[in-house]
Amino acid sequence: MPRRAERPRQKGEGACRRAPWALASVSAIWGANYTVNAWGLREFTVLGFNALRFLLAAPLLLMLAWWTEGSLRVARGRWPRLLLSAAVGIVGYQLAFSAAVRLSTPAGAAILIALSPFFTALFARLAGERGTLPARRAAAAGTVAFAGVVLVVLGRDGSAAGPPTAEWYGNALALLAAALWGWYPVVTRPLLRDCSPLRVTAWTSAAGAVVLLALAAIAGFTQHGTARQPLSWFSLGYSVLLVTVAGLVVWYRAVGQAGSAAVMLWMFAVPVAAALFAALTGEQRITWPQAAGSALVLAALAYAQGLSFGTFRTFRRLRRKGSTTQEGNVHEHHPGQGEPHRASRS
Repeated sequence: MPRRAERPRQKGEGACRRAPWALASVSAIWGANYTVNAWGLREFTVLGFNALRFLLAAPLLLMLAWWTEGSLRVARGRWPRLLLSAAVGIVGYQLAFSAAVRLSTPAGAAILIALSPFFTALFARLAGERGTLPARRAAAAGTVAFAGVVLVVLGRDGSAAGPPTAEWYGNALALLAAALWGWYPVVTRPLLRDCSPLRVTAWTSAAGAVVLLALAAIAGFTQHGTARQPLSWFSLGYSVLLVTVAGLVVWYRAVGQAGSAAVMLWMFAVPVAAALFAALTGEQRITWPQAAGSALVLAALAYAQGLSFGTFRTFRRLRRKGSTTQEGNVHEHHPGQGEPHRASRS
C-alpha cells in the first residue's frame, strides 16, 4: 500500500511554531523578576547582586555549551561585537534596570523600560535589519501594547512613590535601560549567524561577569555585611537559572529566527506578568484598569503574530481536513500501475 508523500518541513519551521510559547514563558519569568529581584536587593547591592548572578551563570552556560556543541570557539573577528554585546546587555542594561527598580516607582520604571521595543525598531532600521514582521504591523501592535502597559502600571492599587530626586534618577536610568535593551538584540543578532544562541549567551555572560566582579569588589557585594535571608538567596538563584540561563538562551534563539523587532514586542507582556505575579504573592491586587490593559497587550501580541479568531477556526478546519485526507489517501486512493503517485503540494 503506497504511503502518502508528506510535505517537506522547511528549516526552522517547528522552532518558529514553538517560538510564541517560548517567548511567553520568558516574558512570565522576567515579569516575576520585578518582584523577585527586589527581594534580593534588600540585602545585596545592585553591583554585588549582578556580579554574583553572572559569576554563577557564566560557568553553567559555558559547560552546557561545551557539552551540547563540543566547542566554545568564536571567530576572532566576532570578538569585538561579542564584547560590545556584553557591555550593552550584560553590564549596562542589568545595572540600569536594577538601579531603576530600586530608585523609581515600579510604575514609572515599567512604563519607561517598556519603551524598549520602539528603540529596537529604531536601531534595527538604522542597522538595515530585515525581520519577519511587517513595519506597519509592528508599529500598530507596539502602539496598542504600550497603551495596555500604561493601563497596567498606572492602574496599580496604591503604588507608593519614593523621594522626588531619587525618582527622577530612577526614571532616567529606566529610560537608559530601555535604550540599552532595545539596542542589545540588534547588536547581538549578527553573532547568531556563526554561533549558537547558547554559545553567545555563555561568552557574553562571562565577559560581563569579569567587569561586574571588578566593580563589585570596589563598591561591595552586600549592604549590611552579609546576606542572611533565604529569600535573598532564592532571588539570586532564580535570577541565575531562570532569568539568565534559560531566559537569555531562548530569547537569543528567537531573535535569530524572527528578527529583533518581532521578538522585542514580547517585552510588552513583561509588565503584565509582573502585575500578575505581584498579585499572586500578595504584593498588590489586580484592578480593572490592569485587567483591561492586560487584554490590550495580549490582543496586540496576537495581532503581531497574525492570530485572530478566524485563524484558530481555520487551523481547526485544516486539521480536520488533513485528518480526513490522510484517511482517504490510505484507504481509498490506490494509483494504478500506469499512474504515477503524486505527492501533495506544500
